[in-house]
Amino acid sequence: MDLALSIAAVAAQLLAGWLLADFLSGLLHWAEDRLGPGREHWPLIGRHVFAPNLLHHKRPLDFTRTSFVVRNWTTWAGASALALPLLLAFGPQWWLASAWLGGMMANEVHAWAHKPEMTPEWAKPFQNIGLISYRWAHGVHHLWPHDRRYCVLTAWLNPLLDRVRFWRGLERLLPKGVIR
Repeated sequence: MDLALSIAAVAAQLLAGWLLADFLSGLLHWAEDRLGPGREHWPLIGRHVFAPNLLHHKRPLDFTRTSFVVRNWTTWAGASALALPLLLAFGPQWWLASAWLGGMMANEVHAWAHKPEMTPEWAKPFQNIGLISYRWAHGVHHLWPHDRRYCVLTAWLNPLLDRVRFWRGLERLLPKGVIR
């Protein structure tokens, strides 16, 4: 295999992993928004996942005022919990490293979209091409009824998922009464 093909294959895996992390961030965000209300008192995930998300829709900038660790520890735990069994099953893979890194960074990128002045200079070119989400791309999610634009890592998947009505289709698969 020549060098150009090898580089293209690695780049494709890195992009696929990043988009996988974006999609999974959307699934989690959708679950927080659509399954979380009324469940914020559940043990562990209620207190650490559902309750902060409900607060986030009332006061979107509050989480940007917390420390880096407080803002991100749940995504670190979730991304690592998903990545470890995949690492054991498939061994080291470029797509898996990229997905794990994207999962670990999802909430921080989400914070940058809410408060652009937090965005480090190195990330701004990636926001300009949509590889990292930015204010307008995510801000649409915060418009009532908060039923679209769930993916927080990039600006690429949301338009497609919204166009095909993916989230509404997912909700139709659930038993009545699950969505509150």
